[in-house]
Amino acid sequence: MPELFETHELRRFLPLPYEAAAEPRLRRAQRRLQQGEPRMGWVRLPGEGTALLRLYTLAESIRAQGHTLLVVEDGGLRGGVGGVAALLGGETGRLRFLSGLPSAGELEEALEETARGTAVLYAAGGEDSPAFRRLREAMTERHGDEAGRYVLVAGDLSSGEYGGFGLLTAAGLLPMAVAGVDVGGLLSGAMAMRERCAATSFENPAWRYAAARRQLCRAGYVVELLGCWDARLVPLLEWAKGLFAAAEGKEGKALFPVVVDYSREFRSLGQYIQEGPRHFFETVVRLEDGEREDPLSSLRAAAVEGTMLAHTDSGVPNLILRPGGESPETLGGLIYFLQYACGLSACLLDADPLACPGVEACEARIRKLLPSERGESFRRAMAQAMGQGIL
Repeated sequence: MPELFETHELRRFLPLPYEAAAEPRLRRAQRRLQQGEPRMGWVRLPGEGTALLRLYTLAESIRAQGHTLLVVEDGGLRGGVGGVAALLGGETGRLRFLSGLPSAGELEEALEETARGTAVLYAAGGEDSPAFRRLREAMTERHGDEAGRYVLVAGDLSSGEYGGFGLLTAAGLLPMAVAGVDVGGLLSGAMAMRERCAATSFENPAWRYAAARRQLCRAGYVVELLGCWDARLVPLLEWAKGLFAAAEGKEGKALFPVVVDYSREFRSLGQYIQEGPRHFFETVVRLEDGEREDPLSSLRAAAVEGTMLAHTDSGVPNLILRPGGESPETLGGLIYFLQYACGLSACLLDADPLACPGVEACEARIRKLLPSERGESFRRAMAQAMGQGIL
């Protein structure tokens, strides 16, 4: 199996050996991640069971009827689903994503689709969001007693709500299946990567990546640039950015993740990276072209290699992820690796990967600002008066 994680002249930036010192903490982090049931259920992955068969059946029914899947979620899955579909030729036109508190225009469009009877509502991030409640009411208005046939909840298909970590659970798999993605291939690649990530040694690529990231952060490289040379990878890297930010961003200890698409930003952000302040390192994802050779392949390869050499010489440490070619198995392995390395990195910081105390603090302040004189009826009246229906 090809090497997934590589470094380029990292000893130039981290001259002292750090792996041995990190090993005890990595072992504890691995144990915590593996034994963190049931909240770490995403580590196990769904098997080929009844729940997965139901998922396939639902997706095929939605596709056959030409319905749109209205996916209400917290923002952690949108980029991942869209990125996988873009790389594997999926039909994203069958999907519409909404946050729990969408804009008035987004909600209006979703309500119009619901009124036409051409939509299925899917809660991939919880049933309590304002958008889901409003759309479920609209489903009842449109379908009456049959509304339950058009409303789905991820928790009914698999246990647990994992935010961005749910990309390889029902929360993310159903939208991908509706888009026509080979989710069986994704899970096959993820299961193979799960075996590699179960190793309690530096044979585990997630150990090497997590250890390098942590040591670079301690050395003052506090920003991680998630880079690529293929614009189709950007949504998937945006998903990874959100995953790492939410899992690690606690108590002032974590790296700040940023996505850079060199195919479009070589002469803008590329200039800053080459000669700007030296407080960041790069993790570049490099997909193999495989059979998709074109007249620009050799130039693209030279650009990737030359940029890495130039950035390293100018003081930017480089890490490389080489998952392989464009296939469901490759992307499933990459997704699982990023999820596992993220969970492991958070546990290294003694942080709960799934907890978002900062977000909860913001939500508490928001609730205090909502009118409370007349309770729920007042909030609903105000929302209707505003023509939004989301509060």
